[in-house]
Amino acid sequence: MVISFEKRTPDKEKKCQLLEAQFQNCGFQRIIFTIHPFDLPNEIPGKCSNANYGLRMAVGQMSIADHETDNILVTTCDADSKFPPQYIAALTCKYLQENRPSLTTIYQSPLFYNWKLDSLSFVTRVTGLLRSFLMLGALIPFNINTMSIFSFSLSLAKQGNFIHPGYQMDDIICLIRWMGVTQQRLRISMISVPVLSGPTSGETIETEIIEWARQARRWTIGAAEVFHYFIIKSKRMPVASACSWGVAFAIYYGILLCTGGLYGLTSMLSMFLLVKNVPLVISYIMYGLLAVQMLTFAMAFIIDAFIPKLLNVNECISILRNLFHFITTPFVLLAYSFVEFYALHEIIIFGKKVCKHGASAKVVL
Repeated sequence: MVISFEKRTPDKEKKCQLLEAQFQNCGFQRIIFTIHPFDLPNEIPGKCSNANYGLRMAVGQMSIADHETDNILVTTCDADSKFPPQYIAALTCKYLQENRPSLTTIYQSPLFYNWKLDSLSFVTRVTGLLRSFLMLGALIPFNINTMSIFSFSLSLAKQGNFIHPGYQMDDIICLIRWMGVTQQRLRISMISVPVLSGPTSGETIETEIIEWARQARRWTIGAAEVFHYFIIKSKRMPVASACSWGVAFAIYYGILLCTGGLYGLTSMLSMFLLVKNVPLVISYIMYGLLAVQMLTFAMAFIIDAFIPKLLNVNECISILRNLFHFITTPFVLLAYSFVEFYALHEIIIFGKKVCKHGASAKVVL
């Protein structure tokens, strides 16, 4: 196990001793601590540079032969994540069942944000449920991108020059970078064990919503920065792979998350305020699309009914509260679209200056 600290982390020596004492008898053959220096050239502060440094230092200390890298899987995670006991076994089993696709596949467990999620506002809870649902229904099956916690072979990491230390969205940047070196679109294979992750939170509802908007803004700016990186690197990829991934990425982040809610709002307002004598068939189509959308949202809530038990998480949410959250889902998605719309214009105007890693608060953890 590799634990990477930043040089400016307070009491890092004491924390290293505490963690080593806590995990020394947990089955790890070796625990490696790395301290990432501050202000290295061509790096930004954040997980990307810390993970890149930690992985490079660990590989150097372990003196791994090149022919052994296909047999070593690396899992990157966040401090606010909780793995199920069977994660490593499930990952290993999946890797062996797929005949060790070391240079073609990245592994992703579905993330669920049920860490005290019942104590948070409807804005945070609805966003958490939709993120998990979209990961299951879009990000993983369409090989769009991994998120936060994912696994890959050491041979893929070494061939792809590890993790880019200059981009905050390290998970998506890794995918793009490694597609360039392998000359193919990488497949994202789902590990069938859920991982518990922490949602954004605050001490009051107001601060919680501020943190929610802050993270939504950061994700959007990061996605725009990623797409810019992809456009530059796509020249080194096969045309079919670059086009298929670029279209999928643009549809998900540009249309589904950003403009979908705004289009729904403007089309509804135009029907009620601008267009006279709307044909009945058009009205039926619009109401039908709304029904399909609400049915999709309902599936996210149905999945959430089973996830807490699977994760061994105690939640207390009444039927009425669940119903209220379900009804507010389109409005939360619309608010998210407004934040994305603002963030996209922000990066268009200010460029690279706004591409910074500002982690959101998670005080409930």
